[in-house]
Amino acid sequence: MGERKARKSSKSHSTQHRKMASPGVSNLTTLLQSASTGSATIVRGPSAILTRLRQLNEAEWITLFTPFVPHPPSTVLARNMDPFEPLGRMLPRQVRHVPYRLDHGMTDTHADFLPSSGAILIVVCSTENVLSNDPKAYDRQKKFVEDVTQKAEHNNTLTNVPIIVLLISNGAGRQPHEEGLSDVPALVTCNNYTTAALANAVRVMFGN
Repeated sequence: MGERKARKSSKSHSTQHRKMASPGVSNLTTLLQSASTGSATIVRGPSAILTRLRQLNEAEWITLFTPFVPHPPSTVLARNMDPFEPLGRMLPRQVRHVPYRLDHGMTDTHADFLPSSGAILIVVCSTENVLSNDPKAYDRQKKFVEDVTQKAEHNNTLTNVPIIVLLISNGAGRQPHEEGLSDVPALVTCNNYTTAALANAVRVMFGN
C-alpha cells in the first residue's frame, strides 16, 4: 500500500508541476514516466502457447524463474526484497517463484520444479545497470534458458507446457540480446523491471 500512496503523491505533484512547466519539461517528464513503466512487447508469441498460458486452470502452477540481479535505479522497493517478487504476485495464476544465481546456473532444485509446471516463465534481465555489475550477466542467463528448455524438451510430461521468456533489456545491448534468444518460441521484451513495468509486461502476456 505504501508504494501506491507514493505513486499517487508523485502523480499529484507532477500534475501541479505541469501547469507551470514549459512544453519541453512536460515532454521530458513523459519520457521519464515511460521509461519507468517500461515498454512491453510480444516479439514472438505463437497462438498455441499464448492460449495455453492464458487458459491455465486453477490447479495448474506457473513456475517463475528469475535471476539474482540488483534493483533497477528507480526502484521503490526495499533493498532486501527480491526485485521480481512483485512479478510473482501479479501473475493471475498460482506461482512457484524460484530465483537462480547467475554464477550457479540451473541446479537440480530448478529441475525438480519442472514436472509440476503448468507453464514456465523465465526472466532474463540484461539492462545496463545489471551489465555494469556483471558483464557476463546476459550470457549466463541465456545459458540458464537453454538448460531449462533442453531439460523440458527431454521430459515427455512437459510436451504441452508453454515456456515463455521475458527479456528485460535496454540500451545498445537490447537488439543483440533479443537476437541471441531467437531459438525461444515465445519471447516478450520490456525495457525496465520496476513494479509498474512488470505489471505492464503481465498485461501484455495475458492479453489484458
